[in-house]
Amino acid sequence: MKYIAVHFSCLIKDECGATAIEYALIGSLLSIAIIASAVAMNNSMVSVYEEIRSYIVPALEGNPRMDGE
Repeated sequence: MKYIAVHFSCLIKDECGATAIEYALIGSLLSIAIIASAVAMNNSMVSVYEEIRSYIVPALEGNPRMDGE
């Protein structure tokens, strides 16, 4: 029984995997930030392309849109 307690205390003191876990946490936080910014950027890009489309489609149909419309 003492062997198990000594072995368990050695495992608790061992910090070999701590760095890997820290890097994994940093990587996952970074990927969440990248995904969130990509989603936000997607919404703004959709509105930009819709604005461009509102000028191109009428022009192709022969009814160019003026800036004030």
